[in-house]
Amino acid sequence: MSRSLIDLLHTAPLAGLSDSPFRLINRKFGVKYVYSEMVSVEGLWRKHRNTTNLLKILEGDSPLIVQLFGSKPDSFSKAVSMIEDIDYISEININSGCPVRKVIRSGSGSALMQNPGLMANIVAETRKATKKKVSVKLRSGKDTDCINLLECAKICQNEGADVVIVHPRTAVQMFSGLSDWSLIKEVKEALKIPVIGNGDVLNLDDAERMLKETGCDGVMIGRALVGNPWFFTKEGKKINQIFLDTVLEHIALSKQFYGSDKGYKMMKKHLIYYAKNMDLPGVNRKSYYEDICNTGSIENEIEVVKSFFSPLINL
Repeated sequence: MSRSLIDLLHTAPLAGLSDSPFRLINRKFGVKYVYSEMVSVEGLWRKHRNTTNLLKILEGDSPLIVQLFGSKPDSFSKAVSMIEDIDYISEININSGCPVRKVIRSGSGSALMQNPGLMANIVAETRKATKKKVSVKLRSGKDTDCINLLECAKICQNEGADVVIVHPRTAVQMFSGLSDWSLIKEVKEALKIPVIGNGDVLNLDDAERMLKETGCDGVMIGRALVGNPWFFTKEGKKINQIFLDTVLEHIALSKQFYGSDKGYKMMKKHLIYYAKNMDLPGVNRKSYYEDICNTGSIENEIEVVKSFFSPLINL
C-alpha cells in the first residue's frame, strides 16, 4: 500500500477493544491516527480508577487521540484540563455519535445531536480548555425523520473544532443497514475544516473508494480491524508465520499491560476474532472457540493458539 493512503487512515475508538495492546498491534502495521476507547469525562475528572486506567499506555503507543463522552460542558472542561499536560495525548475527540442505549440515556453520545445547543457548549468548553486538536464524531442524526448532521457539523466548526468525523448512519440504525456516504460528501463540501469518513469500510478498496466518492480527508476503520491488523496490507489476513507471531505478540502485550490473569481474559474476544473471516477448510473452528473460552491461564491460551494455527501455516 502506498504511504499516502495509510497516512489517511484512522482506527476507530471501539469500547472494550481499543486498549493499548490492540493499538500497538495496529501501529506495527503502519497506521498513525490511533484512538482510545471512549472515556467518561465524569469518571475522568472525578479520578475513578477504572476510567483513568483507560488512559494508560505501553511504550510506543503514542501519539494517542483520546475520545471523551459526557453531557455536561463543565465536566468536559475539567476532564480536558486534567489531561492537557499529558504529552502523548495529541488530540481530544468528542463522542457525539455513540448509539448505545445506556450512553444515550445519560444524554451523551448521539443524544447530543438532539440538543445542538448543548453540543455547541461542549465543543466550545473543550476548545477553551485545550491547545490540542479537537475533533467531534457525529452520526447522521436520530432517525430518518431527523437527519441534522450538516447542522451539527457546522456548529462544531463554528465552535472551534479542528476536524469532524462522520459516520452516516442514524442512531436508530446502530450498526445495521448501509451507511449513506453521500452525507459525508455533503459535509465535506460545506465545511472548511477536514472531514473524516466512517462506515462500511471493510478493506483498502473501500477506503480508496470512500476517499474518491466523498472527497473526505481521511477514513476511519472500526470493526473491520478487530482480529485483522492485516487490513493495512495488500496481502490481507492469511495463515503464515507472520500471522502466528502477531497473535502471540498480542497475547504478550496483553500480559505486559494487564498482568497474566486479566491479560488472558482480555484476549479471549480478540483471539476469537483472529480466527474469523478466513477460509479454513476442514478446520473445526467451533472447537477452537470453545478451547479459547475455556482456557484458565495465559499459558494455556498460548498453547491453544499454537496448536490450532501452527499446522495451518503454508498449507
